Amino acid sequence: MTYHTTLNRAADAASAAAGPYGAWSAERRRDLLHACADALEAARDELVDLVRAETALTPERLGGEVTRTTGQLRLYGDHVAAGRHLSARTSKGAAPGGADVWTVDVPLGPVAVFAASNFPFAFGVPGGDTASALAAGCPVVVKGHPAQPRLSRRIAEVLAGAVTGAGAPEGTFGFLDAESTDGDPNKLSIELVQHPAIKAVGFTGSFGGGRALMDAAAARPEPIPVYAEMGSVNPVFVLPGAVADEAGREKWASALAAAVTGSAGQLCTKPGVVFVPDTEDGRVLGDAAVAQIAGTAPIPMLTDGMAAAHRTWQERVTGTAGTEAGEGKPFAVQISAKDFAGDYREEHFGPATVIVRADPADYPALADSLEGQLTATVIADDASDADRSAARALLPSLVARAGRVVWNGVPTGVAVVEAMQHGGPWPATSAAWSTSVGTEAIRRFTRPVALQGVPADLVG
Repeated sequence: MTYHTTLNRAADAASAAAGPYGAWSAERRRDLLHACADALEAARDELVDLVRAETALTPERLGGEVTRTTGQLRLYGDHVAAGRHLSARTSKGAAPGGADVWTVDVPLGPVAVFAASNFPFAFGVPGGDTASALAAGCPVVVKGHPAQPRLSRRIAEVLAGAVTGAGAPEGTFGFLDAESTDGDPNKLSIELVQHPAIKAVGFTGSFGGGRALMDAAAARPEPIPVYAEMGSVNPVFVLPGAVADEAGREKWASALAAAVTGSAGQLCTKPGVVFVPDTEDGRVLGDAAVAQIAGTAPIPMLTDGMAAAHRTWQERVTGTAGTEAGEGKPFAVQISAKDFAGDYREEHFGPATVIVRADPADYPALADSLEGQLTATVIADDASDADRSAARALLPSLVARAGRVVWNGVPTGVAVVEAMQHGGPWPATSAAWSTSVGTEAIRRFTRPVALQGVPADLVG
């Protein structure tokens, strides 16, 4: 069977399921999502073993990710069952003739989901895009990631069994194997987005990949929304008071080094640029962070291609040779603010960061010069009036540039909670008003319909 045939069957089945599944009660959708979580939990050990064979991710990291993913499925199910995803706007007697106007939220229809490689569970086949689309009442067609083909296939089998067991219509969950395209999974991606049955897209990955899907979606006779999370450099701004003593310098050097090297720097919220005061204290912090990052042993990366890109970047900015194929050598490069241009402003996926020495008075202007970001972080001394004053001047620029602003922390680690915003202005994402993490993610796959004077008992 060709991948064209497989794609068409999955998309057509999702289209056929859209009406019946979209008419399900929120309580039934909750039960389906809970069943998916239970099935993943039951297969936890098997799935972790599979992903360990295809990646270098640790059992501890993967175990936590499975827990996050099952918790996310249950949270989204509970959220819709409580009706908290609904617009629920009513205007009594506001229309001509005194008719009431009220809104209902309807599912968009089949959603194409693209599994990411760096979070095989939380952003993979069973991840947030799949969970939020199913919660919204939309069938999904998920494309597995080519870096983890065996895991993708097995998770798809587990989820398909849970969805069928919950009584969902055939086609509610569909899966496309990235290995079925004779070495060119991009063909499958574009054709999936262009299939007329697909009504929306969820994607986490590179800017190039996201932009290609957006262009394909826009070129359709019926353009559809693409919710693409494409990464950022996640700037960190260190204020003078935070590094005015040795304890502060040691604390933040260690925290930043851990955030840069954790998971081999293959996180969309890795601190890619750290601004430090151009003072002796700032220099000590920068040197300490560089030493701790460089002192970390080479780390296996998700794919050989990612490792090769990391080595190329290392050799270009440090002049040192890279490591063995498949590994990433952690490093940091320090520059002055006047040199912060070009390649230093771009995201580099891997265990590396750029430390920029700058006058804190220039931080707002530096923030204003950045593109849209997923996160922006301020590290400050809470007890310092000077730091608080500087932060007050800086925060408007960060709010204008980022989807999440972090105070005295690191941006890695995204809590799956109702208030979370994992998004940001272009080019961090394609839709700055949306989030791919947290319960608000469900709204991406619904649309409001105003009912004017329609008797409520006629609407299911």
